[in-house]
Amino acid sequence: MMKVYLDNNRATMLDTQVIEAMQPLYTEHYADPVAIHAEGTESQRLRDQAYAKIRASLHATEADMLIIGADPDALQSKLLLAFYMHTIMTGQKNHLILSAHASAAVHQTAAYIASQGCHVTVLPLTSDGIVDIALLKQTITPKTALVSIPMADAQSGAIIPLDEVSQICKESAVPLHTDASHLVGKLPIDVQMLDIDYLTLSAKTMHGPGGTALLFVKAGHALPNLTQPNHDHAGIVGLGKALELAVDAQAFEMEDVRELRDRLEEAVREIPEHLIVTPWALRTANTLLVGFKEVQSETLLWELSKRGIYASTEQGRHIIAEIGADPAYRHTLIGFALSRYTTEEEIDYTIEKLRDAVDFIRTQRTH
Repeated sequence: MMKVYLDNNRATMLDTQVIEAMQPLYTEHYADPVAIHAEGTESQRLRDQAYAKIRASLHATEADMLIIGADPDALQSKLLLAFYMHTIMTGQKNHLILSAHASAAVHQTAAYIASQGCHVTVLPLTSDGIVDIALLKQTITPKTALVSIPMADAQSGAIIPLDEVSQICKESAVPLHTDASHLVGKLPIDVQMLDIDYLTLSAKTMHGPGGTALLFVKAGHALPNLTQPNHDHAGIVGLGKALELAVDAQAFEMEDVRELRDRLEEAVREIPEHLIVTPWALRTANTLLVGFKEVQSETLLWELSKRGIYASTEQGRHIIAEIGADPAYRHTLIGFALSRYTTEEEIDYTIEKLRDAVDFIRTQRTH
């Protein structure tokens, strides 16, 4: 039985080149970078080299701050709490704006801040799965402390028009945070051109080491208590290498991976009574989120897993309700996220087994 991993928006395999880059930090150059001996100097050189790769990949400057953490959600929550402590508790601002795309952990942090008297707006999604830009224009005010909207949705692949979001924020003099975990390597990311103040991303969604994430802070936008020492030097080197490789493979992701995703999508469209979330042109090249009427997502996930295909279901969200789609598709959504290592043979196998699984489940319901 073939094994096909199509849950790459949640976690990816570690690239062998990333492993090679990290290996010396475990076996040769494991000294503390601040140590004043030759090995410490070499560790410092490797870490500085990794930071240079990160800056080059994002078009960040030397004046910009790079903070390494374990998880992008944790870094984003820390950012929200920093704004709460230093601009909301002090009475300067009293409003936060988030997207419905945000993770459960981030929404929990926002709920705590709201319980302390801060007004929190959660922007709903349009029928295309895109954040409601018109409502952002209506709700942003001079009292808004921060707008936080991801570049792309982890589940539907919906790409947010961040240039529009950034322009709205700048016109209102409100800082902007975005998460790039699901867009890096798929479309160009230039923090200078987009005028982004804060950006998070995860290494594990771009064939980097799990447990390593980044918070970019634009020069002049640092907040107290944001910085923290990070001693996972191998993780920093791995993040730098993974980001470099992701940017280098961007053209491949946009063409070859999209072609395979489209091959799968064309087959899905032949299955009766289906719903695809977010139009083709508004999605990342690797992602397909689909529901089949009368086919529960967890049941389909189980049947695919038995056939060696590993996909994903909704992660604590209710996307059908968010986009106002037919309620008959509630609890039916299943996500397929390809990577640059996905092959044509794997997609053809997935198409065959997906058809079989959907037919099997629907047949069982009629008996």
